This record gives sequence, C-alpha cells and structure tokens, in this order.
Amino acid sequence: METDANTGLSPRFPAFVKVVAPFKAIEATLCDSATWAAAEGDAIPPMREDEGVRVAKLVDAGAARRLRDSLVCARAMIAQRLGISADDVRLTRSDEGPPHLENAPERSVSISRSGGWTLLALGDGRAIGADVEVMRPLDWRAMLGMVCSEPETAAFTALAENKPEQTLRAFFTLWTIKEAVLKATGRGLRGGAKTVAVPVEGLAGDAQPLREISVAGVTYSVWSGWEGEVALSLAIARD
Repeated sequence: METDANTGLSPRFPAFVKVVAPFKAIEATLCDSATWAAAEGDAIPPMREDEGVRVAKLVDAGAARRLRDSLVCARAMIAQRLGISADDVRLTRSDEGPPHLENAPERSVSISRSGGWTLLALGDGRAIGADVEVMRPLDWRAMLGMVCSEPETAAFTALAENKPEQTLRAFFTLWTIKEAVLKATGRGLRGGAKTVAVPVEGLAGDAQPLREISVAGVTYSVWSGWEGEVALSLAIARD
C-alpha cells in the first residue's frame, strides 16, 4: 500500500477534517477514527505498550476497538501537523492534567473522543481544552442537575419549552462547552461541571457565538460547532 513519506500513512482516505475555528492560536483536527482505521488497514501504525495497557482494561470489545483506533489516530493527526512519522510522536499522559507533547513542548495539547470520533487540538502553549460528543438520545433533564447550577437549569428548561425540537442539540453544545473549559483548567471533570457557568442564550442556534467564560479567575474564549451529528467545542485561556 502506498504511504506518505513523512507520516508513513496511507493517503487514500482523507479522513482528517480541519476544524475552522476563530482561534489563530489553535490548530484543531477532527477524524472519524473508526472509519480511518478500517481504511488504513495494515498501514495503521501499531499500538504502543502504554496504549495497549489502556485498551486491555476495557471488557467490551467494541469499546476497546474504538479506543485503540482513537489512540493511534490521535498520534497520526499529531504527526501530520508536525510533519513527522506517527511512530516518532512522543505523547505522555498522566492521571492528572493534560497530555504533554515531547516533540514540541512549547505546544499545548488536548484530545477528546466519542463514539468513534477523535478531536485533536494543538495550541500555542496557552491552556486549551477540546471536547467532542456524538449526539444521541439521552435523558437530558436527569443530567441537568449533575452538570448545571440551579440558574442554568432553570434557564435551560425555559429554552427547552420554547424550542423543544432543538433541545437535545442545545444540551450537547452545553455539555461540550463545559468539558472543553474544564479540560483547559487542567482539572477536567474533577473540577466540577457546575463551576463552569454557560449562558444558555444561543445554545439552540446553528451559528454559535464566541463565548467568554471565567473559572477561578481565568477567562477562556470558547468556540462551538457541529460536524453533522457531532458536537465539538474548543476553549483557550486568554492572554
């Protein structure tokens, strides 16, 4: 199979989609990692030992396969951005804090995955966060109390009553905003979704406004968008 001389990847499936966000400081790429892995076939880079350990912890075969595809796909996207081989990407992770890119320590990194999709964001060193969620049926009312403050819950419930056909889409936008900001804080979900106050105005619209959200004295610029039925948000700390 023909491969790219720099990354070692097959060029026949253009799966990497550049995310067009109004941040010059962030390069973001979205990929249907499951489809990408199937198209790459034998050309897909092998898993590393640490990746294999993570995959082996999953009992469900489908979930294990999706994680494997996503982990390797994330390295492939980084390789494409840096112009190196996927085998040469040195990405370290810890239980706390964001991943660290040893090949380019001056770059900040955030990775998210959902339902066979992978979102990669590379920043200019400032704190960033990325989140992707595949829209799917769920009991959003039951989840509001877990992720929203009382004022947010009341405002979102009012929005749902006025625009019921757009409620699920609005909820996933809200969800990705909160997770992206929490990732940018460096604490992830441990920071508590209720600490991220998101104005509900505009959540139900197709064109999402650029939001400014403050957490613990730090203000983050947040962009949200959709790729089909996939919701995504990017957050970056302001100067």
